[in-house]
Amino acid sequence: MVSTTTKLKYSTAKLGRAAGTILPIFKRETLADFTRGILREHEDIRQAVIRNPNYLPVLEKHVYDSFQKYKGVIRGGKLVDSWDRVAATAGLVGDALGPFTSGAGWLAGLGEQFVDLIPKGIYTAYYLTKTGDWKAIPYWGLVEAASFIPYVGKAIDMTNIYVNRARKMTMKKATDDFRRTIKMSDLEKRISGPN
Repeated sequence: MVSTTTKLKYSTAKLGRAAGTILPIFKRETLADFTRGILREHEDIRQAVIRNPNYLPVLEKHVYDSFQKYKGVIRGGKLVDSWDRVAATAGLVGDALGPFTSGAGWLAGLGEQFVDLIPKGIYTAYYLTKTGDWKAIPYWGLVEAASFIPYVGKAIDMTNIYVNRARKMTMKKATDDFRRTIKMSDLEKRISGPN
């Protein structure tokens, strides 16, 4: 028999994972996830860590530093994406009611899109100030323009474009710093010895 306490812990954990999937604001970011992501996406770093396991703590330190620097950007991205999902759901209801309300539902859905741009504009300014990633502007601009397409646009709003960009920036900073550390310290030559 499984105790009630164990069942409750299991159910709570399952509910937490579901909430993180539905609204990004509830998803917990871990340093291990970022480190695994870097090792999965960058063959050169993965091979360096395989050749020398002492590089793993160095990589984890850079991931930690990058995560600390950009945790506000990640949190803000989660907040904007969560807001976007809630607003898109309301807009989708408006779109669905559009034919039955003589177009008032469509107007409400369109109004939701414009109101939705306010927190996104604030977040974009913060993101640019913190990261200097100017490439995000055209990307987000195209995605937001596509989100004005009726029905299809709501599906676009359900994606995590802001927090995914913040995660990507955090991982890029960590990988760049890790590569710079290895190159500057010339650790590889010292560990492998003279040829």
